[in-house]
Amino acid sequence: MNKTWILARMLLKNGSGKSGKLGKTKLGSTGLMILIGLAFIPVCLIISKLVGALYDALVPIGQEGMLLGLALSIISAVIFVFGIFYVINVFYFSQDTDHLLPLPLKPSQILSAKFIVTLLYEYLTELFLLMPILITYGVKSGAGMMFYLYTVLIFFALPLLPLVAASIIAMIVMRFSSIAKNKDRFRMIGGIIAVVVGIGTNLFFQQYARRNMDPAKLQEMLMEQNNSMLGTISSMFPSVKLGANALLNEASLSGLAYIVLFMVVSVLVYLLFIWLGEKFYFKGVMGISESTAKRRKVTREQLDKSTKSSSALQAYFMKELRTLMRTPIFFINCILMCFLWPVFLLIPFLTQMNGLSDLSSFGTMFQDEQMSGIILAIAFAAGFIIAAGNSITSTSISREGTQLYVIQYLPVSTMKFILAKVLVGVMFSLLSVVLMLIVGVALFHIPFVTAILILVLTIPSVLFGNIVGMLIDLRSPKLNWDNEQKAVKQNMNAFLSILANFLVAASVFIAAWQLDLPVMTEAIGLFVLFAIINFFMYKWLSSVGPKWLEEAGN
Repeated sequence: MNKTWILARMLLKNGSGKSGKLGKTKLGSTGLMILIGLAFIPVCLIISKLVGALYDALVPIGQEGMLLGLALSIISAVIFVFGIFYVINVFYFSQDTDHLLPLPLKPSQILSAKFIVTLLYEYLTELFLLMPILITYGVKSGAGMMFYLYTVLIFFALPLLPLVAASIIAMIVMRFSSIAKNKDRFRMIGGIIAVVVGIGTNLFFQQYARRNMDPAKLQEMLMEQNNSMLGTISSMFPSVKLGANALLNEASLSGLAYIVLFMVVSVLVYLLFIWLGEKFYFKGVMGISESTAKRRKVTREQLDKSTKSSSALQAYFMKELRTLMRTPIFFINCILMCFLWPVFLLIPFLTQMNGLSDLSSFGTMFQDEQMSGIILAIAFAAGFIIAAGNSITSTSISREGTQLYVIQYLPVSTMKFILAKVLVGVMFSLLSVVLMLIVGVALFHIPFVTAILILVLTIPSVLFGNIVGMLIDLRSPKLNWDNEQKAVKQNMNAFLSILANFLVAASVFIAAWQLDLPVMTEAIGLFVLFAIINFFMYKWLSSVGPKWLEEAGN
């Protein structure tokens, strides 16, 4: 077990290596963590206030326990979906297994160490989303000390079941990568299949659970006033029901029995992961870093066509596009995310009892002036999140790695190099917006004119988000990495970009909500305001970008 912890520490330290100026000193790293913590305080306060209001509404009907089941179920579902990405990155795309196999380590130790690294990422999700809910529930209900002790145990054990489920799906799909001739392409396809299967499985179980709910029975349970809805809400993951009941009955022996069962199930699930991992994981990861190359004769006409001259901006743009599309890790973490936003939009509706049948009434919301203004504000704010969520610009300089110095020796303006990367990020961000609007028009019956207005309105927010990401990565790129995963998935710049854009998005939405302006006034005001802001942001990028790029390459 000692070797497992040592290996986990080594993998974590090697994978999360500090980037650029932000990580040069312990003081700088500590300050950065404090800043991140402070930035999440408003989010935690909003969650806490919402949970408090829901608790007060559910207490009169005796169904406050629903909050516990709902919170644990939602967090488990989030861990399951995003666990697919983490598992594929840590277990397959890190490319360190070939170096670990010759070492005097047992397969279970390698598996456990990688699982611990993945688990630590999920704890961050729990820390900011689950803990405010459980603490608020404990305060509102006047819970005793055992409630908080059980909360700590559940915090550490809750991710095990959904993460093991995600790992099993990823291992089964990636098991066949060793038989593919084009390893890079198969890793990319395998990653896509794993993500699709993971999300599809999650949707299937949620929809299956809801289809088996009898409306009359639900109404009867609501009237019983004894937290009878808890079992229905927490039916997706077995451990969720045990954990929720442990918290709800923390003052009795039944609560102790539930928490013991919860921990036993978690341990058994982990042992199942080790057993299956030894059967599937190492066979699928063997030789995954190898690749093949095609050799074919090229005619002079084909050579002339492939080497035709183009502008520097176009050449840089195409180079960035090819790198993102051809590198499996970059594609999974940057490009694939752009196509998942419509899926995330539909998940809450697909898991409802009536599925998509109730979506047609959504379009009537746009006939209400106030609701239209709120929806436009949400769409505008979403542009910031979408631009930051794909991490294209916030990792664009980092992805160049130690080869960044080459740019300085080319007889071309470095600003064109920077601008090309921003344009690629803007293109894929707007592609996400377009896909979501297509879903909105087809299923939600959003008026076509409104969809066009939303598309035009999100251009400034998308541009702002990509410029912010570029500035962050230019200032402190992570260039010292030995595999592509560290440049994108273990890059603090991507997180900082998401954080900065989230704060701007939240500020814009709150301001638009409070002002309550007419729809067209709001739309024109937001567009003009951020068009001006983007102008000055671009001027700043043009001024400091080449200088920071030169400093990073030295």
